[in-house]
Amino acid sequence: MGTGILHLIGRLCIAADVIRFKLSKVVLGFDNANRLLRIVDRRAAIPILLGNGAVIGKSCDIETPLIFDNCKSYANLRIGDNCHIGKEVFFDLRNSIIIHDSVTVSLRTTFITHLDVGKSPLKISAYHSTSAPIVLRNGCYIGANTTILMGVEIGECAIVGAGAVVTKDVPPRTVVAGNPARTIKKI
Repeated sequence: MGTGILHLIGRLCIAADVIRFKLSKVVLGFDNANRLLRIVDRRAAIPILLGNGAVIGKSCDIETPLIFDNCKSYANLRIGDNCHIGKEVFFDLRNSIIIHDSVTVSLRTTFITHLDVGKSPLKISAYHSTSAPIVLRNGCYIGANTTILMGVEIGECAIVGAGAVVTKDVPPRTVVAGNPARTIKKI
């Protein structure tokens, strides 16, 4: 009897988080509502993401807090089946982030899909604003505190060591680590 009531209370809390997000989006705008993904119950993350344009497969485990930037919806986020997204993952959704099936993204991973030097004089001479998608292929593993830069594709069943900064594609079944990430071995 007690677990039934606890389950009902849990479902009500999830519904309250989803409603709070919707209301915040209408009243305060998407940017303000977006901040709620830093504090909502982890069970509310998937319904909120799905309700705002993300595509998420079956049997995914998505932890909170999550941090999103450069977005007016979550339409640039696609996550396949059986994925794990750890706590405090940062998603720059200026361009697409595509995570295929059975991928693990450990806590505090950062995805950066664009380069923009803002109002710096560099913008005029050398660094124009650019963006490119990030793709994580089936079965890859991303270690904690990793940064993945725009245009990178992580190959099938590749492993990225904790703390790596990935600036270029990682071939399938390859282990990379370091800053910048370098091949350690083939699997």
